[in-house]
Amino acid sequence: MKPLVIDILIVNYNCVTYLQTLLDTLIHEKCAVISRRCEYEITVIDNHSSDGSASMVETQYPDIRLIPRASNDGYAAAVNEGLAATRNREILLLNSDVRITPQAVSALARIWERLEYPGIVAPLHFEEDGFPQLTWGNKPTLATEKRRQKLDAAARRRESWVKRELLAEGCRTRQVDWVSGSCMFFPRSTVEEVGPWDQNFFLFFEDIDWCLQARGKGLLIYHTSEVHVKHTHGASMDEDPDLAEMEYRRSQCYFTKKYYGGMNLFQLRLYLTAKQLKRWIQGRWSGFDRGTSYQILREVWRKPGM
Repeated sequence: MKPLVIDILIVNYNCVTYLQTLLDTLIHEKCAVISRRCEYEITVIDNHSSDGSASMVETQYPDIRLIPRASNDGYAAAVNEGLAATRNREILLLNSDVRITPQAVSALARIWERLEYPGIVAPLHFEEDGFPQLTWGNKPTLATEKRRQKLDAAARRRESWVKRELLAEGCRTRQVDWVSGSCMFFPRSTVEEVGPWDQNFFLFFEDIDWCLQARGKGLLIYHTSEVHVKHTHGASMDEDPDLAEMEYRRSQCYFTKKYYGGMNLFQLRLYLTAKQLKRWIQGRWSGFDRGTSYQILREVWRKPGM
């Protein structure tokens, strides 16, 4: 059987240690058996990192294609540049803080073939300590936002019921509306049919949006538990969680306007404003940073897509 030739696109921002670990794994753990099943060419798109990521790739991995971006214009912009610069018919998109083995790459490709070539397929994600991540789902709504916030808060506390629920939902191969862009496999025909990623999303929701665009074209999206990856969720934003929340809310508002219109956006804004007011009240005597909360509200109420 002729091996698949896959373009592995790795988007990186200030994750030099994770990136080096990922590249080492993909390059040095590949064996002859895997090579007969799939070949891959690696491209790193570096989003103007300040931690030496680009120079590390240049000096330690000279055979890997590096696309050093002159500015950080967001995840979607980096993905689009990587897609435009590559040519192979199959693509594996990765965050640099994902740990995936060559065996998992090969397995994901074979599952894609077995499912008769769907638009997108993605694996089950785990934290480093083995706790499952919610990286798939149905089309987001205000109701699912409340449920996701509840799950995320409980997951941070490592509550056992969340682990059971996520494993129960994610323990099979099934169709979903979206999967995480941290690790997704798709053919170039999906790109040709769906088009580029929406660069109005700087960070967050851009992968969900692209998946929904694919669904709108009649393409199928699968999440599978037959392949596992480790993902250090939000590694590039760990040093600035307030910025991460602002970007999340900005993208959430743009997504809501794009898919549900102005009235639903207004309802979301009221809900998020009430949440911030509650934080103000609860944090009045605990050193809560109201300035940060004010900045988040500014993002919530600004015109989406700006």
